[in-house]
Amino acid sequence: MSRDIEDRLRAAYAARADTVTESSLRVAEPPSDEIQPIGDVIDISTARRRWITPALAAAAVAALAIGTSIALTVRSDHHHSPPAVTPSTIAPTLPSPVPSPSVPHQSPTTGAPTSPAPTSPAPTASATTSATLPAPPAPAPAYEFGYQPLWPFANLASARAWQAAHRSTGVQPWHADPSQTALSFTQGYLGLTEINLVTSTRVTSEGAYVGVGYRDPNGAAHTSAVLFLVRFGPDADSPWEVVGSDDTTFSLEQPAYGSQVQSPMLVGGHITGVDENIRVAVRSLGSSSPVGGSCCQPAGGNGTAWAMSVPFSAPAGTVLTIVATTGGHLQTVERFAIMGVHA
Repeated sequence: MSRDIEDRLRAAYAARADTVTESSLRVAEPPSDEIQPIGDVIDISTARRRWITPALAAAAVAALAIGTSIALTVRSDHHHSPPAVTPSTIAPTLPSPVPSPSVPHQSPTTGAPTSPAPTSPAPTASATTSATLPAPPAPAPAYEFGYQPLWPFANLASARAWQAAHRSTGVQPWHADPSQTALSFTQGYLGLTEINLVTSTRVTSEGAYVGVGYRDPNGAAHTSAVLFLVRFGPDADSPWEVVGSDDTTFSLEQPAYGSQVQSPMLVGGHITGVDENIRVAVRSLGSSSPVGGSCCQPAGGNGTAWAMSVPFSAPAGTVLTIVATTGGHLQTVERFAIMGVHA
C-alpha cells in the first residue's frame, strides 16, 4: 500500500472516531415489554433477546471504532467512560447448601482436636432414690394420763408391767374389769367392807362410772358412791385405775383435785341428809392403815356445807386419797366421797 493511500485511510478513521460520543455509546434501556409468567415460570427469552441483540451490536461497533482509533494512535481530547448501566444478568439459582457433618477441628493454641462437649443425658435416679419412699410415720404423741392416779397402780410403769404379764399369763384379770376394780378399791383399799355390791356400771369414751353400795334389810340396793375409772395407758387392754368419784348428795370439794396439800388440811363439801355423822380418813398406796384422819362432824340439811381440819403424815410427793364417809342409820357407812391430792 502506497504511503498516500495509508495517509488517507488514517485520516478517514480518525474522522470517524471523532464522531463517536458518550451518548452514542450508551446502552439503551431494557425493553418495557411486560413479562408474562407461564405457569410458575417467567419467560424472559423473547423480551431480553429483542434488547440484547442491538445492544451487543452497538457495543461491537464502539469497540471496533475505539480499537481502531487506539491502533492508529489517533489524538483526541475526549475521555470515554464505561457504560453507566451494566447489562444485568440473571444469577443462576444455586442449590441449598448441604450441611457438612460436624467434625473435630484443631485448636489454635494446642493443636489438640476439639469437638462440642457431649450433652449429658438426663439424670436417671437409681433404684434406691427414684422411687418415692413413704414418709416415716410420725412419732406417737407422748401418753399423758391427765388424772391423779389413786389405785391400784401408782404410775404408768407399774400399769404396763401388769399389762405385759396379763397378756402372757392372764394374771389378776380383775384389773381389766372396771366393776371389779371399783369394788376391790372400796373394800380392800378404803376398808369399807360394808359396801359390797356393784349397783351400776356405765362405760363411755371418757371412762367407766361404777356405782357401789349395799342392800338394806329389805333387800333393796342402795348406791353409796359412783366411782370414776379410766384406763391407765393408751391401749384397749390397759388396766382400769380409780381416779375420783361422781358426787351427788354427798360431796367432797376441798382441797382441789390433784392439788398439793400439807398437814393439817381443810377438808369440806356439801351434804343433804338428816342426822349425818361425817368422818374423814387419809390413805396412801403402800400403807395398810390410814396416814391421817378426823372424826366426827355432825351434819344435815339440804345441800349444806360442811368442813373440818384433818391432820396427816406422809412424805412429800406421796399420792393421797381423802375419803369422807357418813352413815349411822342402817349401817356405819352408807355414803362416801373421795378426792385425790398429793403431799
